[in-house]
Amino acid sequence: MGRQVGAVIVAAGRGERMGGVDKMLAPLAGEPLLLHSIRAFHDCEAVAEVVVVTREDLLEPVRQMVETPEFPRVRRVVPGGRTRAESSRHGLAALSGEIAVVLVHDGARPLISDALIHRVAEAAEETGAVLPGIAPVSTIKRAEGDVCAATLDRASLREAQTPQGFRREVLARAMAADARDGSNPTDEASSVERSGTPVALVEGERRNLKVTVPEDLAIAETILAGGRPVRALRVGVGVDTHRLEPGCPLVLGGVTIPFDRGLAGHSDADVLSHAVCDALLGAAAAGDIGDHFPDDDPRWKGVSGADLLRRTVAILRESGYGPAHVDATVSAEKPRLAPHRAEMVANIADALGLSPDRVSVQFTTTEGLGFVGRGEGMSATAVALLEESLFGVEAE
Repeated sequence: MGRQVGAVIVAAGRGERMGGVDKMLAPLAGEPLLLHSIRAFHDCEAVAEVVVVTREDLLEPVRQMVETPEFPRVRRVVPGGRTRAESSRHGLAALSGEIAVVLVHDGARPLISDALIHRVAEAAEETGAVLPGIAPVSTIKRAEGDVCAATLDRASLREAQTPQGFRREVLARAMAADARDGSNPTDEASSVERSGTPVALVEGERRNLKVTVPEDLAIAETILAGGRPVRALRVGVGVDTHRLEPGCPLVLGGVTIPFDRGLAGHSDADVLSHAVCDALLGAAAAGDIGDHFPDDDPRWKGVSGADLLRRTVAILRESGYGPAHVDATVSAEKPRLAPHRAEMVANIADALGLSPDRVSVQFTTTEGLGFVGRGEGMSATAVALLEESLFGVEAE
């Protein structure tokens, strides 16, 4: 960068769609949301100084946040105006005279990356005015009242983001014209466009979301925690028991294990897979294995536990959920089951559409106590975690 870059972070809105939560101070990964935006620009080597514009009632809390040795490049915290345009003018005026390129950013976009800041700053110095934009992924309709009047061409549309970058004189000239005319543009690029200066586009980032409603805050929290999609979670517990009898195969987790007796039942009596099925169905509040695969129905005679697991997953999908994690324990006195653990885990994971690291199988004895200890049968207990399914979401 040949010219000094300053950032104006605008955080003067009321956040009226946040359900009474002040989003600028809302906790996000352990600290106020606004602080994430401030830190991103403060720590970017392309930015020489930062000005924060906020509401009168937030001046003191924000100053306490940034007036520390950790933020030497935060030049000032200043009060905003009645409109976005007025707040941006206050921020521009608070920058030092050495600043020649100005980046204006929504304080409610806490996930801004260092790479995007650099991209906008460099393009602003080169072109005079630039904004980052992303192509919409949904079909966009133009409405007339309650009627769809037209379908717009997504290829020519962009969703505007911040930071928006400008040579200082370009932005100052446009803002001065707005102040004279009493116009109230919704962003700085609109103001510059109105002044007759073209605004260039650079590629934005989908993770650079603006926190507007409570769900946005949850999405931001999840992205910062590792990037997994935010989904509702449910937990279920399943228990199953079968008798041991001579002449029956011993099948656990889809593995046929050599033994002088096996588990008796209408199906293959895979007590481990059946417990997992019940845990999954319980988490979805979708009944139990007996409701869906009753032992008096000839369709399920001899059916494998793996097949029942796959059918259970299909039932979950209809409820809008899918498996996320399973932990199961088999209680058996004999035979020794640990050598077969990896194969059981692989079979269950495959049937559920999970990676093996999301399936746990454990084994225990009852120290000779009860029907398990006497070798009369085996039991299994499973805990399943479900998450809201992404199935059914239209692919691009």
